[in-house]
Parts: sequence; structure tokens; C-alpha cells
Amino acid sequence: MSETISQAESARIESAIQAAVAGSWEVLAKLTDEPFPNDASMREQFEDSTPRLQQAGGNWEMKWGIGIVPDDGTRVITAMIKAPPTVDIVLTLHSTSDRDDSTIRIWTFFQQRNWDD
Repeated sequence: MSETISQAESARIESAIQAAVAGSWEVLAKLTDEPFPNDASMREQFEDSTPRLQQAGGNWEMKWGIGIVPDDGTRVITAMIKAPPTVDIVLTLHSTSDRDDSTIRIWTFFQQRNWDD
């Protein structure tokens, strides 16, 4: 498995961000291949992230990291969306592989807390 982001993973990240910019929970909910572990928590995270991303208006820098789970080779992808001072959002996904037919789950979509503020 590769430690670079796949096209499917990149597309899923972009679609999740666009769902937030559009304010569409329904679209985000359809982007996860397996149910959220806690719908209420995910919706709360989404509703907090949406206005922050809308306010940023696409003016952000995005970086991601990929961790490979040693037990099964699956991938945990953490995307950091930074647009100071408006937004710092963390989007975390779990992907079964770097192939296009990977099962991709959205795990988190929350505001990164800056404890120095």
C-alpha cells in the first residue's frame, strides 16, 4: 500500500469539504461508505465546521497525513484545513486501501482547538 493519498481518497476529502461549504448534511452523510459511529456527534461537528469553511470562502491551505494501521494495512487519513484566523478544521477518514474501490469512512470533521488562544 502506498503512503500517498489516492484519487478516491482525495476526491472524498474534496467532496466532504464541498458538502460543508454548501451546508448539506445529507450530502456528507452519503459520502461515508459505512455509517457514522455516532450520527449526533458527527452532525454537531459538521454544523460547527460548515460556517467556518463558508467564511473562509475557499481561501485555505490543506495538508494531510496518512497513517498505516500495522494490524490490517488500512489507512487513517488526517486532512488539516487551515485558513487563519478563520478556520482550522480536521477531517479524518479511514480507508481500506489506496485503490479506487476502497471503502472510505468519515470519522471526524471538527474544529482544531488552539490551546494558546
